[in-house]
Amino acid sequence: MYIYNEENLMIKAKLIIGYNIMEIAKSLNYCLPKLMKYNTGCIGKLIEYYFFDTHINNQFNQDIPYLGIEIKTVTINPNKQVLYDSYICSCTLLTQNVIWEKNNISQKISKILWMPIITYNSKTPILNRIIGTPVLWQPTLYEKTILKYDWTNIIHLLIMGYTQDLNEYNGYILKIKNKSKKNIKTKIIDQNGNIIFTVPKAFYFKRHFITSII
Repeated sequence: MYIYNEENLMIKAKLIIGYNIMEIAKSLNYCLPKLMKYNTGCIGKLIEYYFFDTHINNQFNQDIPYLGIEIKTVTINPNKQVLYDSYICSCTLLTQNVIWEKNNISQKISKILWMPIITYNSKTPILNRIIGTPVLWQPTLYEKTILKYDWTNIIHLLIMGYTQDLNEYNGYILKIKNKSKKNIKTKIIDQNGNIIFTVPKAFYFKRHFITSII
């Protein structure tokens, strides 16, 4: 189904409110991975398939570039409290664009459709988790200012080669976390100008901020 505009997108998003993951997968004849407990991105891929009838490669663009909208799932409890920080996009360690307006993350967060996934606790099987009420969010001028401030501090650490401090940076909204398992490495320049290897990084929204949106 082609998504023509925001109204069309929201209608489709609201159609699955109250359904659990198993019901949605069955309705789409979608094959979920057997070890779902260890596949943290499987719900996001299912929702992506629901909207687009396919999987898309959107590492650098929004999910719906012609509308300027990114789609993100977020795990919440019945009280609408977000349980985890939310992955936004990868942080390129060697070729990071140092202009905020042209940076990948600035594009990704310009407008986001948040799809809440309701779980009663961490032990609730993924198949039994339920779709909540979607929220189409666009950062306010104040939020943009804070996001740019956090991002600038992170980029400063990156440029100066303070790799050990990246994961320790505790921004107002943004934080950096390891993106993959420790046995996967990528290149980065340290404070002495040497190329070293470290775990790939990614930008995340802090959960308390997303709770204020949802």
